[in-house]
Amino acid sequence: MSIISPLATLLATLADVCQQAQQHQALLSKNEAATRAALINPVLQALGWDVSDMRMVEPERTVQNKQSLDYVLKSREGAILAVVEAKKLGEPLDKLGHVGALIGYAFSLKPTRFFITDGLHWHCYSPGHSQFEPVAILQLNQENLLSTGFQLLQLLDAAHGGHGVAETTQLSKAVVPLAKAAEKPKVTATQTSKNYVPLTPALALEASGKPAWLRLPDGSEHQLKSWKDILLAACKLVVHTRPDLALPIPDKAGKKTALLRREQPVKGLSFTTISYQGQPAYIYTNYSATDCLANALYILKLLPKAQQLTAAALAFSH
Repeated sequence: MSIISPLATLLATLADVCQQAQQHQALLSKNEAATRAALINPVLQALGWDVSDMRMVEPERTVQNKQSLDYVLKSREGAILAVVEAKKLGEPLDKLGHVGALIGYAFSLKPTRFFITDGLHWHCYSPGHSQFEPVAILQLNQENLLSTGFQLLQLLDAAHGGHGVAETTQLSKAVVPLAKAAEKPKVTATQTSKNYVPLTPALALEASGKPAWLRLPDGSEHQLKSWKDILLAACKLVVHTRPDLALPIPDKAGKKTALLRREQPVKGLSFTTISYQGQPAYIYTNYSATDCLANALYILKLLPKAQQLTAAALAFSH
């Protein structure tokens, strides 16, 4: 008996979508309906979402009598799991004002995730993160189909909503807490008492506990799990407030790679993908604790003066 892997089926679909986009670029770049039919619907179908079944996928959901959302994906019990907004092939996915409005409408339905896609690029947003910054950027091309396929299954598999899963299986209940665990909501200072100390590279050597909270110069506070989170939060703040950065930006640690760059790093390097100026950018994160702090302070110097309201500082758990 031959068994077909769900991942293999998805990868075949993604490869076909790439081919369709290349062959019909002129049409798809002018027609959102064609993009949905040729590029987006096949991906959703391969992930287990029957776009013809309104109990599973509600099309054109109108929110607040203003905004129509292209796909509202529901669990077997009818709960809203995700929202997908479609754009024409090649249309910018991160126009700040437009994205902000879409996110506001989408998250009013309380999904766990929101996607904007042109069929080849999928920007994923989470209610626990900055409303203008995707938590994941997925790109379909022939070189990265396997990794993209894994990410799509992790983020958008219909089985997360109980579809195709026996009633006795608790998969959907197990997956949701994992998705929530990835979210890192901002918490204000009034919610807990923190003893902040000024951020310096030497703190990594002097620390008697784990870094727990970061206060950035704009006054925002971020809960931390690692030293790397300090660098990521600093980079994301600068990227969000400086649309005019010239990339690559060299690092402070004297590494052979750049702290922030356009080119995707080679395999084996530790990096985080973000969206900048409508395209992917990469933050290099393979640093020691001391170098993470040094690079965080280094890039924070690029903040506009209007954002420099206080000194960057850390609070520790003991």
